[in-house]
Formats: sequence, structure tokens, C-alpha cells
Amino acid sequence: MPLICASDKTHLTNFSGNQHALLLYLTTGNIQKDIRCTPQQRAWILVRLIPCPPKCATHIDEAWHSAVGTVLSQLRHLDITGPDLKWDCADGFQRQCYPLLAAWVGDYPEQVMVVQVSSCSRPMCEIPKGAPMGNSTFRPLNNSRNQHIYSELLEDNNLNALHTLGVHPIRNQLWKYHLCNLYRLWQPDELHQLLLGLVKDLLHWLLQYLKARNVKDQFDNRFTSVPQTISRPPVHQ
Repeated sequence: MPLICASDKTHLTNFSGNQHALLLYLTTGNIQKDIRCTPQQRAWILVRLIPCPPKCATHIDEAWHSAVGTVLSQLRHLDITGPDLKWDCADGFQRQCYPLLAAWVGDYPEQVMVVQVSSCSRPMCEIPKGAPMGNSTFRPLNNSRNQHIYSELLEDNNLNALHTLGVHPIRNQLWKYHLCNLYRLWQPDELHQLLLGLVKDLLHWLLQYLKARNVKDQFDNRFTSVPQTISRPPVHQ
């Protein structure tokens, strides 16, 4: 039974010290996507409200991992070779299941905190920051992160190699979960990765290209002359 976790930092109040908290949600992977994405269906459950330490505190990520490890301890200690669990399903039948952590939903700050990599590093691969797109030297599949290699480097106290790879020199709690690849938990996020990432960078590049060719005004005139249809909203800017 695949389990999907989600986390996000939420602002609570300004009147008692600018307090924040990290919300930890949980759902199952056998629910249809359209149902899971509809808030009225209540497919997600709030598992824990984790308080955030102040900004000047140290070892914030370690404290968060310790709290999450305590909440999800039953998944870590599950014996996948032993007897399975019987779950009551919505149709009234009981089914035998092995709950496994399969995915994690969160924006980039949550990804960095969960996988324990340095800021501006890539959570899923070891491609360095600033590497040009399309460079044959760096390929995501060949440079994917490996938690077994990081665990061996940590046991050998090879901190320089971990620092070069952008990995924090601490033992990640999620390395201990059965059949869980920590660096493959992330799912595409429409807002942060598609709209604010790919589409925004593509539009910025297109605008610079049109200005360099001195055809931006011509492009604007042609674009605004296209008749408005049902599928295209009116152009305001």
C-alpha cells in the first residue's frame, strides 16, 4: 500500500513571537487523483503539527527529522517479510497490505530539508549548480543521488566528499525505511516546477530573444490582433 506524505511551512500568528509550524499530511496511493486533489473529499489527514524552532536555533533540520521519525516510526519498524496488516477498506472488506512510503509532496524548501542537502542543490541528482542545460557531461540518470553511497561516506567520516556533493553530514532518518528511495520521492509540482520554473524561465528567454532581434513590438501587435476565443482569455498586459 503506497503512502504519500506532504509537508509545508505555515505561518500561525504575529502576536506571540511570529510563530511558524510545519504541517505533516498523509494519504494513500490507491485514491484517484481527482479525488485526492479535491479538498472537499478530505483524502488527506493531518498527522502532526510540528513547531518550528526560532531562526537563531541550531540543528533545526535534525530536530525536524527526529520528530518525523517519531511520527512515522511504525513504517520504519515494519517487517516486510513477516505477516502483513489487515486494513478496513471503504467498501467494507478487509485487505492485507504492507504500507510503504512511496512519495512526498512539497516545494523546494521542504525538499531540501527532507533530503538534507545544501541550499541551491538539486534534491534528486548531483548535477552542480550553474551547469548548462544540455551538457552531455551531466545527465540526471547518471548523476542521481544514492543514499547507500552517502551512508558509507558518513561511516568513513569522509566529510569533504559529502560537502562536495552538497549533502549534510548527518544520518538521514528516511534512509531506514523499507523499499524507499529518498531521492525519488518527489513528484512534479505544477506551481513551483512548471509555472514558476519552466514556463517563467521560457518566457524570460523568449522576451530577451525578441528584444535582441528588435521584433518585440511586431510580435505584440500580431499577438493582440488574434481574435479572442473561448479558450484564450482577454489580454490585459
